[in-house]
Amino acid sequence: MMDPKVKYLMLVLPTFILSVVLLYILPESRSLLAMSPVIAAWIIYFLWQYAEKQSNDDEENTV
Repeated sequence: MMDPKVKYLMLVLPTFILSVVLLYILPESRSLLAMSPVIAAWIIYFLWQYAEKQSNDDEENTV
């Protein structure tokens, strides 16, 4: 089981870099789209937590 802090950092660092790059690349009218990687990272983080919890529950039930 991976530490949640490690998962969080694995997602936050690339997300931050991608968001900053998008802020500079996108035109001003589309700059709000730079927040989409942040939303995606949170969704991935919570799905990752859920999947790991489910696999741990399955392992406990089989023993």
